[in-house]
Amino acid sequence: SSRINTLRYEKSESVLFNSYIASTKVLSNHHICELRYDGKIFKSSEHLFFWLRLYGNPEHQNKILEIESPKDVKRTGTQLIKRLMIVDDIVRDVQLLRLAIRIKYNCCTEFREYLNTTYNKNIVEYAWWGDDLYGCVDEDINLKYKQREGYVVGKNVCGRLLSEIRDESKDENGMCILTRPACLDAMNSQTLF
Repeated sequence: SSRINTLRYEKSESVLFNSYIASTKVLSNHHICELRYDGKIFKSSEHLFFWLRLYGNPEHQNKILEIESPKDVKRTGTQLIKRLMIVDDIVRDVQLLRLAIRIKYNCCTEFREYLNTTYNKNIVEYAWWGDDLYGCVDEDINLKYKQREGYVVGKNVCGRLLSEIRDESKDENGMCILTRPACLDAMNSQTLF
């Protein structure tokens, strides 16, 4: 994660989102919507992201598909990744999350339409719980939860991917062009014994 620079955003000039802010929850990976990929149906981009992170481990991928809530997917998926000793690799995970969000753009009309209205604005995952890798945290802790006051700082991986996908070239139907990340081919099955 040291390869990703930390940025600073003025809250009042940015589109802040997370799974707790009702008006922008559609941008969150925890937003419930039906996604289709590789012949499977996913309940959220969080489900798809963790399914991709467990690529090559079909029995564990199937567990992810059975879980209802994105929050539970994050908890269970994180535990499975640790148990399988899958090494943290932010370069790989950014590629996988980019694919998951592109698929969400193509499958979820509500998400696509909302994202397109954020034109020219910085999109920031407001991670007041402390995640300054995928999101941003308050520069001044006294302004925590105040969505229009102060600045946030962080690497903002989720927000930056949303902005990138919003602004990238689309196909003739206005949809994201999907490419299979090369890292998937390098992800082999992990066995514990």
